[in-house]
Amino acid sequence: MPSDGAMRLLVFRLGSERFAVALGGVDEVIDAPVPRQMPDAPAAVLGVINVHDVLVTLYDPRPVLNVARDQTRDSDGGDARVGSVLVFRWCGRRVGLVVDDVYDAMPTEPGEVRGAPGSTASDGVLLGVIRRDGDLIAVLDAAALLTAATMATEGETA
Repeated sequence: MPSDGAMRLLVFRLGSERFAVALGGVDEVIDAPVPRQMPDAPAAVLGVINVHDVLVTLYDPRPVLNVARDQTRDSDGGDARVGSVLVFRWCGRRVGLVVDDVYDAMPTEPGEVRGAPGSTASDGVLLGVIRRDGDLIAVLDAAALLTAATMATEGETA
């Protein structure tokens, strides 16, 4: 049982990288449906989906996290990307981040999160890193990540 000060992180994968956000900040996790494309939408907006009769805009967190997009194609030449959506309540609406895979929640003591070496990012997205079972997991601030993803799209819609 976690002691006082422990937090639970939801670990997910983008490409070969592992990331985590506070579990309490995630509204729900769903299998990624095929999104409806939006005309003239910025590249970071993957489209919209219907979740419980509410339209949810899907964002690609890869540009913010500097993770290359997997160029896998299916046999018909379409995008073979499958994964999950982390759904958040953010700024009075529901938004989703598309990720490749979601792992179990993991309890973490605050002292386990270490500063990232060479991290000078001023956007506040990266809080630190955790080493677990030989893996390095980047711990992210979900609100800062959502802000950065949506700001990136606003900059593209000029």
